[in-house]
Amino acid sequence: MTIGSKRKILGTVLLPFAVVAAGSAIAGSKTYTLDADFSLGTLSGVNHDAPNNNQLQLSTVGTTFPVMWVANAGEDTVSKFDTKNNKELARYHTWFGPKKAGGAYSGPAPSRTSVDIDGNAYVLNRHFDGRKPLLIKILAEGGIDRNGNGVIDTSTDTSGNGKIEDAEMFRIQDLNGNGKIDDNEITDERVAWAVEVGVASGLGRSLCIGGDGNLWVGMYNTRQYFKVSGVDGSQIAGPIAVPSTPYGCLIDRDGNLWSADLGSTLMKIENANSNTGPYNVSAKSNCSNYGIGLGNGKVYLGNGNRQYDIAANGPSCTAIPGASVGSLGIVVDGGGNIIIGTGMVQKIRPDGTVAWTAPLQAGGGSSIGIQVDGDNNVWQIGMGSNRVHKYNGVTGAAMGVYDVGREPYTYSDATGLVSRNVTTGTGTWTVTQDGGGAGVKWGTISWNAAVPTGASISVEARTAETEAGLSGAAYSAVTSGTNFSKTGRYIQVRARLNENTSNQSPVLYDLTVSSLVTTCDVDKDGDIDMLDINQIRAGIGQTPVSGDPRDATGDGKITINDVRACTLKCTRASCATN
Repeated sequence: MTIGSKRKILGTVLLPFAVVAAGSAIAGSKTYTLDADFSLGTLSGVNHDAPNNNQLQLSTVGTTFPVMWVANAGEDTVSKFDTKNNKELARYHTWFGPKKAGGAYSGPAPSRTSVDIDGNAYVLNRHFDGRKPLLIKILAEGGIDRNGNGVIDTSTDTSGNGKIEDAEMFRIQDLNGNGKIDDNEITDERVAWAVEVGVASGLGRSLCIGGDGNLWVGMYNTRQYFKVSGVDGSQIAGPIAVPSTPYGCLIDRDGNLWSADLGSTLMKIENANSNTGPYNVSAKSNCSNYGIGLGNGKVYLGNGNRQYDIAANGPSCTAIPGASVGSLGIVVDGGGNIIIGTGMVQKIRPDGTVAWTAPLQAGGGSSIGIQVDGDNNVWQIGMGSNRVHKYNGVTGAAMGVYDVGREPYTYSDATGLVSRNVTTGTGTWTVTQDGGGAGVKWGTISWNAAVPTGASISVEARTAETEAGLSGAAYSAVTSGTNFSKTGRYIQVRARLNENTSNQSPVLYDLTVSSLVTTCDVDKDGDIDMLDINQIRAGIGQTPVSGDPRDATGDGKITINDVRACTLKCTRASCATN
């Protein structure tokens, strides 16, 4: 899908679903199917809005996480910034501390960040110091308890002033003096790994995520790309030679990597979602690059305000209609509007008409990079001001200037908007359910849906004894109606909807979360229905063994009373088998 295009919603006729009868529900079980039920969870890129009420489908206007990852090139750190509440949540070192005193073009100098569909962030150090470029993964939640103290030690705003101070960060120390970040030298436990990519002095200036969740890293000096695992940072493919200097990249729905340079060449690498290739490389001319954006079936390029029509597959770029301000940074918002700017900011509708033009806010400085947040508001990255500048996405009105680190330098996919809406059309619904007491054993999650060919719905779950503990637990995939084993008072379920290449959204009609059924579930299929009742009735007069599910009354006998007790516990109306 291109940002701003309309998703097609299929299957708006409700399918049958399991109903837990009032007064007979299993403890800890619930069916979500009405608008009020779905509203109990967190919707991100999905909705149950009219005319398609009482079901979940992907939203037609793209959105993303309420977080922006800003690379602070002048101090080798990256800021995790809350775009709703306008404050810095955390800051992470990307090299050995203390923070360097040089400018944005010396030393490690991080500049490219990218965010995957789960909100995890990746930051790339360019390394003007002659070292190999360094790629770091920072988890959106949870972490790796490296010191075994039972908590995740990570940067946080302990003072509550909305800005991260040095004392609120965790340094990286070169304990063995080898000049590399080893795993045991990472002290912030949200940092998953740090790996070198390419060769010394390669100068990493390009970073993007494919539909398979893996990373592509571009080397400016050696004119090469490498494919790197998003899971563990291992190299998958490369070097792949390209004809010009990689300066920024994004990957479209069809797996084509588009790479800007610092000249006038737009490069294309085909088959980027493959681990083996072939990676066919081609070049388009007259593109006048700097920043790069993707949407509306086009690649948009900053500096010269150029665009390339992907479907037309021509030899060169053309001018962006309506663009009239300078633009090192460029981005496409969730409605397909193009935002450009350096000293000013301008929003251009897909038809080429100008929606608004705004001056640089007071307190701002020279700007490199434009970002769009989950509310489709606009952020200008103020390299010269050590701040980020916020603009109302609808009107262009100034919404404030906020501190981050020294010389922020970010114009890649720092909010995950492209990853979630162009590279992969996706959205999630996440709900937390209280089992009512400690040690609840959870048994099944089942759902009904309409899924067009090529689209998908996946469901994951995690448990903990406290709500706060959920973020530290790992999700596990579940299959509809299939028993699994998880224990904890709270269960958190995340349903992910992915559209197909024709922009068709799947539809989730209902989802039922059930605790593990033991008593009365004679056939152990996770429910209680007439098949179980008949087996209990057939056993009347027999002596049950210890833990026998037929002995619902617990009196050591199989009697008609057990049949009656289990009938009241049937998980479907009239004890139906389906």
